[in-house]
Amino acid sequence: MSKQKDKSQISILIHLASMDGDIDDTEKELISRIGMAHGLSEEELQEYFDHPLEKIDFSKLSEDESFDTLYNLVHLMKVDGKIFDEEISYCMNMAKKLGYPLEAVMDLYSQVHANVKLKSEIQKIKRKYHKKG
Repeated sequence: MSKQKDKSQISILIHLASMDGDIDDTEKELISRIGMAHGLSEEELQEYFDHPLEKIDFSKLSEDESFDTLYNLVHLMKVDGKIFDEEISYCMNMAKKLGYPLEAVMDLYSQVHANVKLKSEIQKIKRKYHKKG
């Protein structure tokens, strides 16, 4: 993933995490783990937290990157144990921008748990919504 795509995905997550007015430690840790998994340094991540992108070009994300972004959004929404209406609306809006129906958020929501990855179920959902083409 390119640095611009990394910043896009991290920015989307930062915007969601800040919906309730505060990025708590659990949310920041998850975002940081995602960033580090993509090879970002702590300094780069801090820069992203300080200055997230305001405008994101979703067309530059691959199908896999789009799905991973949606998965990470749902995971982040649930990680702190508090789910706000604004977070749900944001996830649904992002799903639409990423090219997924709102049903995809609900499917992921039922399978993504704060500390558990059900890889086989997530892969089924991914296959269900991968665009035909």
